[in-house]
Amino acid sequence: MLIPRALPIIANGRNACHSSADPRRHWAGLALGCAMVAAGLMLPFDLVSAQARGANPPVPAGRANAPTPVVVPPISAEPISARLIIRLEQVERQAAEMTGRIEVLEAELAKQRADHAQLLRELEAERATKVAQAKADPTTVESSAPVPEEARALTGEMPAAAPAMETIPPPNAETLFKAAQLALQRGDYLTAETNLNNLVTNFPTAPEGIEGRWLLGEARFVQSAWGPAAEAYLSYLDAAPQGRRASESLLRLAGAFGQLGNAQMRCQALAEFRRRTPSPDATLKARADAEVARSPCPTA
Repeated sequence: MLIPRALPIIANGRNACHSSADPRRHWAGLALGCAMVAAGLMLPFDLVSAQARGANPPVPAGRANAPTPVVVPPISAEPISARLIIRLEQVERQAAEMTGRIEVLEAELAKQRADHAQLLRELEAERATKVAQAKADPTTVESSAPVPEEARALTGEMPAAAPAMETIPPPNAETLFKAAQLALQRGDYLTAETNLNNLVTNFPTAPEGIEGRWLLGEARFVQSAWGPAAEAYLSYLDAAPQGRRASESLLRLAGAFGQLGNAQMRCQALAEFRRRTPSPDATLKARADAEVARSPCPTA
């Protein structure tokens, strides 16, 4: 492309040089022709250099009129980062609010505990003051109402030593038995056992003392104390073989032996139950059937 365009220019310059007789004109024409040739060569060279640098990309052949492709810039990640930063600030603000609420609740709880502790101290101080006044002034003891025996029995404590001028009798069998029943109803098995042990020890032959042996077995049975429960049921059967709790004691005894893994004693208790109770009521029969269903016993 460059050579054909430059040939006419060179030819013209040569002709001009040969046709001139004046040497100065000859050299001037030669210089002019060379300059024109150089100008013709430099223009395409500059275009090629620009294309190489990417400043003016060449137009593909046959697509001179094609539209220039649109370059879509990459989507910036700045909006996502901004949203994340805003969300992080919201989470931090919520965490700070929750921390403040927790601190307020902890402060209120500490205040309540302090108030309770102060109240307990005041009650103890008042109680100590009343005890001191009772010891110092006998008339106060006479005018004050005695503590009910049932309340003392419920706590499992024996009555404290009374002043010389006031004699409080010890709790009787009925009081201990009722206190034990109330403790069992509340689920206070420790207090119930304490009262029943006192009842059985101090009144072994009283009706309440005999009944208390069975009740002691019940208190131990519900706590899964199988061995002590079996001992209490056997104690009741020894004291009252034909007592109204004998059948129940035999069924409970079979259950306790079953939990202890003593199948022989369990089956003996069930056989004794059938011998002593040939026609049990519906409740006892259902309990006996349930106990037999747990593990069958060999028939003689």
